[in-house]
Amino acid sequence: MGVLFLPRLGRAHTLGLSTAEFDVAASGRVAAKLTFATAEPLGSARPDSEADLRSFVLDGVDVTADGARCEPHYEGAGVTEVDGLVLEATYACPRGAGEIAVTLYYLSALRPGHREVARISGPPGSNATVEGVLTGDRRQLVLDLPAAPGRQADARREALGRRVEILTVTFAVVMLSLFVWRLRAVRQARRAPPGS
Repeated sequence: MGVLFLPRLGRAHTLGLSTAEFDVAASGRVAAKLTFATAEPLGSARPDSEADLRSFVLDGVDVTADGARCEPHYEGAGVTEVDGLVLEATYACPRGAGEIAVTLYYLSALRPGHREVARISGPPGSNATVEGVLTGDRRQLVLDLPAAPGRQADARREALGRRVEILTVTFAVVMLSLFVWRLRAVRQARRAPPGS
């Protein structure tokens, strides 16, 4: 009986193509999951060096909320069942941001032509999501978030405060005008000759 050769399954993760997922929580915290083919060279980072992988993520990914940098925290690395290297991190962004921007600086260190399928998902219930294919020439993805109820309430309070200020100033000007008019009328009445 001859030897039976079974076809091998192809690699599940294509070289030159990786994914990046960023999930924004209601608290503002952003959880990142970056997945690469295990055979994909990550610039100068060695995949067997936790320090290199930490540096690759912390130096290579920038997350901002309304333009302010969110504090990063490297969560670790692992290998999936289907030949994928997964790097995870979190970013301490403030609650209620109107814009979350992700810049993948590490794309410039990867092979020319490398593509990253990236997605940012807003907090549960927001239905806000943005996706894009990023490269070394186009490294940023931006998600505009709908106004949070707290921000809407703050905006309404600010608008109401401005209206109250305008009404207060208008009332003060009207009262001052009436006072000046009344004062002039009294002075004219005192200056007028009797019987006129």
